[in-house]
Amino acid sequence: MQCVNCGRDAGYNRAVIELFSGTTIGGLCMNCEKDELGRSVRYWASGSERRCAFCKRDGQIRFPRYVPELTSSDGDLVVTSSIEDDEAVPCLCDEHFHELIEGDERLRSVKR
Repeated sequence: MQCVNCGRDAGYNRAVIELFSGTTIGGLCMNCEKDELGRSVRYWASGSERRCAFCKRDGQIRFPRYVPELTSSDGDLVVTSSIEDDEAVPCLCDEHFHELIEGDERLRSVKR
């Protein structure tokens, strides 16, 4: 899966999911999460899963984390991952999401 911002492999950091259809748009790599947004997205959770973390408009895009789980099966260690699904998953409105993928400098200057 590619990062929606830089186009590189997003790894298993965060999924980028359209809120209403549930469609996975891509991923958000750890570098872009920190470089483009100034801090980890976990700090921009708005307290409401339906509001933009920057402007409090209705959220359109969710950024859930991939959560790894380590299990043992017949002596082998197996790592699986699932997508977090709770109220603290941050969202962006369509406007702020487009600023993210277009590299808009305004996102970096948002006061937290």
